[in-house]
Amino acid sequence: MDSRLAAFDLHMHTIHSKDGLTNPKDLFKIMKRHGLRGLAPTEHYRAATLKIIEREGRFILPACEYKSTDYGELIGLFVSEHVENRSFAEIAEDVHSQNGLTILPHPRDPLRKYTAIRRGLPDELIEKHVDLIEGINSRCIIPLFNKRAQDLARRLRKPMTAGSDGHSWLEMGSARTWLQDVESAEDIYNELRRGRTQITGWPSLFFMHFPTMLWQRMRKLAYDAW
Repeated sequence: MDSRLAAFDLHMHTIHSKDGLTNPKDLFKIMKRHGLRGLAPTEHYRAATLKIIEREGRFILPACEYKSTDYGELIGLFVSEHVENRSFAEIAEDVHSQNGLTILPHPRDPLRKYTAIRRGLPDELIEKHVDLIEGINSRCIIPLFNKRAQDLARRLRKPMTAGSDGHSWLEMGSARTWLQDVESAEDIYNELRRGRTQITGWPSLFFMHFPTMLWQRMRKLAYDAW
């Protein structure tokens, strides 16, 4: 890999998501351990941070994985204000109104309830409201789902990102979006805006999903009991 390229995991979760196991305080250690320049904590429903956090040339990017009322999930990246979960188009417009970027996550995974393929997201809405399509998601347990996501991106001429969708530190960086010659958050934003990305990745081991599934169930039981 070109030494001018820097790796980013643009889809992952911490304990701020109901099924996340990673403490946000550990993110810079995780980045250093996995050779990443940046992470985007795409928490469910509500962004955990609304500002870029930089430390020693590494970045935490403000992001959220929203669940629309009609066509499934959409990631907002570089968000600076909280966005209400409304229709797909309205969420995208809210993200764009604050100069954020939209990423369509795991669009061709039929095993998940809130994906574009399950919710029948029309190509017209993708063309109008989506900036980048997630071509590799490590939690897509069947590689064909990622291949079809990449086919969708090529057909609609959308640049691609990759994200581990990791819910624990073991999964972080298993999918990577590569950007060239980035030194600042502005560089990261501009490279993504221009669609100058490369992606790599591999599936996370399925047994890694079980702790987060169990943790989600335990938190739900605790909440119900409370």
